[in-house]
Amino acid sequence: MNSSAPGQKFTTTEWLILIVAAIGFLFDTYELLLLPLIAAPAIAEILQLPASHPDVTAWVGRLLWIAALSGGVFGLIGGWLTDRLGRKTVLALSIAVYSLSPVAAAFSTSLEWFVFWRCATFVGVCVEFVAAITWLAELFPDKHRKEKVLGWTQAFASVGGLFVTVVNGWILKNAASLPALPVAEPFNAHADWRYTLITGLLPAIPIALLLPFVPESKVWRERRAAGTLKRASFGELFSPALRRTTLVTAALSACAYGVAFGALQLTPTRIVPGLSTLAEQQKILKPLQVEAAGFNKQLDEVRPAFDKSCTEVAGLRELSGQRAKLRIAMRAAQKPLADPKATDADKAAVAAKLEPLNKQLASLDARLTELTASNPGAKKALLDREKLLGQLGANRAKQEGPDTIVKTKGKDVQFWQEMGGLGGRIALALLLAVSISRGALLRLFQIPGLVVLPLTYLFLFDAQPEIFQWGIAVAGFLTVAQFSYMGEYLPKVFPLHLRGTGGSFATNVGGRMIGTSMAFVTSNWLAPLLGGTTPMFVAKAAAIVGTAMFALGLALSFLLPEPKEQVD
Repeated sequence: MNSSAPGQKFTTTEWLILIVAAIGFLFDTYELLLLPLIAAPAIAEILQLPASHPDVTAWVGRLLWIAALSGGVFGLIGGWLTDRLGRKTVLALSIAVYSLSPVAAAFSTSLEWFVFWRCATFVGVCVEFVAAITWLAELFPDKHRKEKVLGWTQAFASVGGLFVTVVNGWILKNAASLPALPVAEPFNAHADWRYTLITGLLPAIPIALLLPFVPESKVWRERRAAGTLKRASFGELFSPALRRTTLVTAALSACAYGVAFGALQLTPTRIVPGLSTLAEQQKILKPLQVEAAGFNKQLDEVRPAFDKSCTEVAGLRELSGQRAKLRIAMRAAQKPLADPKATDADKAAVAAKLEPLNKQLASLDARLTELTASNPGAKKALLDREKLLGQLGANRAKQEGPDTIVKTKGKDVQFWQEMGGLGGRIALALLLAVSISRGALLRLFQIPGLVVLPLTYLFLFDAQPEIFQWGIAVAGFLTVAQFSYMGEYLPKVFPLHLRGTGGSFATNVGGRMIGTSMAFVTSNWLAPLLGGTTPMFVAKAAAIVGTAMFALGLALSFLLPEPKEQVD
């Protein structure tokens, strides 16, 4: 495809290309940010444990690590396939993978399959990004148009972060009224996390409609048809001609992702709760969390007897699920009674709602007695577990008020971060039109980071919590702009037959494998080394890791090769 001259308008086909790319980048972020929203409730339901249980927390952490590792390894293979099979072909396959795998995860009833499908989503996203930037760069060979296209379409990645928040918020409010999903007992057919995952299918519809009308990369297609397209090779990335480019771009990508995962992504959940403006809420929550830990420990003690009973008594686990859902409905019906201003009319309404629920419970009680007539120990095991789950439910009800305030603040800070990131992508798109070296352009975002990161996490967090979110917004601005920078830069510095492979090594091995590991470094190694895992120590660790990543990135920027006009 011959792109139009810089001053001319985009053709209809070019607009279709831009729409496909924008949708792809938007849902890249959307699909990835589904995980922090649904991981804990999904794993809790699959394991049939409270979301506060240590096993749930541990598996959330493991899933993040396993997904990143899968994305790095299979994303690298996907980059190689992009060079072997074609940009558009792999782009289409990767979008299909990250669109369909969330739906499969939504219907998972075992932890193994849930982890598998979430890893598949991560792999699809890792492959799609590299295939998309390579495809766009070759469809728009004119330097200025290429920069404009790559800069502005990547800005939609930040829109994906905002979109997933809005969609998930709507689902949380309306899950109970949505059509029941075909999942067996004891699982919840109206679980909000399942509906949220199903929305991951959204990009497949417009992409499937538009892809037949957009072309494959002309230069790649012609080289392959003529038999002059060299075979992609991982080893060639480390040849003398490309070794520096490969290693520096991978390290720079690792630094950008290191800031994002070692500081920004930890902020809403691990750092925000420690703001002094939330001290009153934390004072209420702390003893309740200690109490919940005790209940969870007791739950672990009764779990073996319950699991054994479910093996011995057919239908016991399903009956347990039915009883659990009914008790949740009963607690929800009784909730208005907690209001000291509840009127007699309110109490009468509660009684009316409880009457049919109590009848259902009596029926299930009779069913339990019948089912365990020959195994009374099984009934005791179920009732012991129910008692602890009820105590945990009451504990969660007490935590709900202050916990909602803390989580709302975390979501607000996340919103500021996403808006800052969107601003950074837009700024990068605008600055690409300025005639400065690519190293100097990158340093425009790196140098301020050396001041912003420690200022935000050491000073604003402690002394100025009211404006902490401003610091996070600026940090997001400076960090996320570098993602767009790498997306624009990478297709320029690898030869045609290695663009997918080289870009994938930098992005997926450097960024998504090595860079994302900074989350572990911050929260599991450095914070405890500094004194603990409380928000204060995590904030200090985030400041150190984030600043170190900016400093290392700044040093590496001076080794960054300047793109040549023609690398083919």
